Amino acid sequence: MEDSILHVVSRYVIPIMQVYGLYIIFHGHESPGGGFAGGMVLGVGLVLYSLVFGLSEGQKRVPSDLAMVGGLVLILTIFGELLIGGVFEIGIGLIVALVALSIFSSMVEEVDK
Repeated sequence: MEDSILHVVSRYVIPIMQVYGLYIIFHGHESPGGGFAGGMVLGVGLVLYSLVFGLSEGQKRVPSDLAMVGGLVLILTIFGELLIGGVFEIGIGLIVALVALSIFSSMVEEVDK
């Protein structure tokens, strides 16, 4: 999209979405939310960035290969939860965000073919 208003507004809205997603992840045990809800907010922010600035620019920021590492991140957070406790929601949030971005990227690549 080549809309300058959309670009300017997105430069302010997307970081706020990302911070709010992290807030939901970190404070999900005290209020409604948690890893899945916060991860979806993070993922929607990444998808919005890709929609506004283009898929190639979005993949420069977050490579699609990073989404493939999600399983390893989940395993590491499970072990972290067992050892020190309290990090499981962070891992879930990151995985949900990366999977949302991966699904969006796959759908866009299919349409481009």
